[in-house]
Amino acid sequence: MKNIYKSLIICTLIALLSVGTSYNVLAGNRDRSGQAGASHLLIDPWARTNGMANAGVAEIRGLESVYSNVAGLTNVKKTDFAFNRTQYLVGSNCGININALAFAQHLGKARDFGTLAISFSSMGFGNVQITTVNQPEGGLGTFSPSLSVIGIHYAKSFNNFIKGGVSLKIVNERIADLHATGFAIDAGVQYIAGKFENFKIGVTLKNIGLPMSYKGDGMSYRGRINNTTVEQTLAVRSAEYEMPSLLAIGISYDFLFFGGEYANMTKAELEEEGLTRDDAAHRITLAGTFTANSYSRDIFALGLEYGFMNYFMVRAGYALENVTKRTETDEEGQELNTILFNNDSFFAGPSVGATAVIPLKKGNTGARIYIDYAYRFTNKWRGNHVMGIKISL
Repeated sequence: MKNIYKSLIICTLIALLSVGTSYNVLAGNRDRSGQAGASHLLIDPWARTNGMANAGVAEIRGLESVYSNVAGLTNVKKTDFAFNRTQYLVGSNCGININALAFAQHLGKARDFGTLAISFSSMGFGNVQITTVNQPEGGLGTFSPSLSVIGIHYAKSFNNFIKGGVSLKIVNERIADLHATGFAIDAGVQYIAGKFENFKIGVTLKNIGLPMSYKGDGMSYRGRINNTTVEQTLAVRSAEYEMPSLLAIGISYDFLFFGGEYANMTKAELEEEGLTRDDAAHRITLAGTFTANSYSRDIFALGLEYGFMNYFMVRAGYALENVTKRTETDEEGQELNTILFNNDSFFAGPSVGATAVIPLKKGNTGARIYIDYAYRFTNKWRGNHVMGIKISL
């Protein structure tokens, strides 16, 4: 019991420290919307977390946690490799795709030295026509814009109740004659409690970094300095822009239903066995997350996931960005208040997803292949499709 209280105090202090140190950055002022750059850092490229509308900051575990909460990497027990592909706004016919790769390796056998992971994601926009003032219709060829992020992640369990992790990300944005490079840091913790380790709290601070700016030949032009006749190459300095930093706080609870050899056991007997969600025949996970964005509206997300014996999972989520009250009057002049739930972005709110598991060995600890799919509804352009495969050894 003392260890539980000690762990809870440590987790609370870490959360308060994260909030305190980031208070000036995470002001949550809606007037700052659109003033940050590198907004692709806010796009989740992983199917498993998209299916719950990114509500799983507390419960996320495994390789996909490199985006949501890096502390979840501690659940990688050996080696994991994953690839996900996102068809972004498929109805726009722009050919926007996101590819994400990640590799994680648990360090140590007799002793736990944590988990180290490397991730790479790239967002492509296809071929874009080169245009100029004199040739606005193009005909000069094409170029391919790209947005990419390389991440190095490390996570470790401090004890049975607290997990923590940190990520270093290299951000690169590039077009034909301009590029920008920056660095950002993520940090996250997860606190686990309950007799079956079914209650979790997660806190993550993301995209904390120095301002970025563009450089390259695209910022130069040929011109003459005042009162001279010599033509020279002149450069224009790019304005700096901030990273889209955010703070996310989540909570989750697993409702576990044990079957098979545990079906007739009492709750006390089940607790003595030291069972967790991996031993449950049926699992229902309810998760919620509040995300405080620096340069956009805050987001409330709620997610629900059902798991059947670690062989099949289906999930759904809803993300809410804006709640407004509209006042109208009826025919008699009486005021009528209507509460509206709106999203400022093109996301409509709902999302769904599923995972099918192919075991390569018997038992919960054997090698497995995970096939993931998620769909996020949008107000236009027929949504986002996210497909992925993960091999866990």
